[in-house]
Amino acid sequence: MGFQRGTAPLAAGGVIITTQHSPVNKSPCLLLMLRSPRLGRVKTRLARDVGDEAALALYKAFVQDMLQALDGCGADIMLWVEPAEDVESVRDWLGNELVCLPQPEGDLGVKMDYAFKWAFEHGYAAAAVLGSDIPQLSPRMAKHLIRLIKSEPAVLGPSPDGGYWTIGFQSGRYLPEVFANIPWSTPDVFERTQQVLHPLEPAVLPELADMDTLEDLRELIRTCPPGMARRTLALAKKLA
Repeated sequence: MGFQRGTAPLAAGGVIITTQHSPVNKSPCLLLMLRSPRLGRVKTRLARDVGDEAALALYKAFVQDMLQALDGCGADIMLWVEPAEDVESVRDWLGNELVCLPQPEGDLGVKMDYAFKWAFEHGYAAAAVLGSDIPQLSPRMAKHLIRLIKSEPAVLGPSPDGGYWTIGFQSGRYLPEVFANIPWSTPDVFERTQQVLHPLEPAVLPELADMDTLEDLRELIRTCPPGMARRTLALAKKLA
């Protein structure tokens, strides 16, 4: 995996991004959407069951387990940070070798559309976006995702709650309308997204769950393969 250093200063009236990597890049790009680890601001549904401090510790574990799974997957990793002013603190937390970029204002669709357009404008031939709370993502699944976005016009990975854990495109096949008029955080997200993607006949990945509730953690404990999500499981077993 090509971790690269980058900077992303903010300017009044919008986001200005500057990077230090080449504007032409044949490698795929993974766009990891994450929240700055602030107490009381992450995994609020989960916090209702385990408390703010435990939810924060779990969220940090989710992110670190995912980054470990993505290491060596064959793609450049870009971390898109919310709130935008916390880019530097996230870089301090996860390491200066990572590219941390500010998410723009807007709903989830606006944020993902912005990240994809950034990737394609910077020369990436393919890109996929992921959430930051999928600790059961394995290195094998990460590499499978990369193979698919290099060979298929679009990919989609469903979640048990009716959403999706990843969506990806080759640059010439990107459909920004896939993020328009979608009822985010509802059981209809995956189905509605599939309808928009139908002309591209997207490859569908195996289902992976994000971690929103205590029951999600319990299910992870029951089903996670040995050796995976070690940080998350160590905390989850104490709580669940």
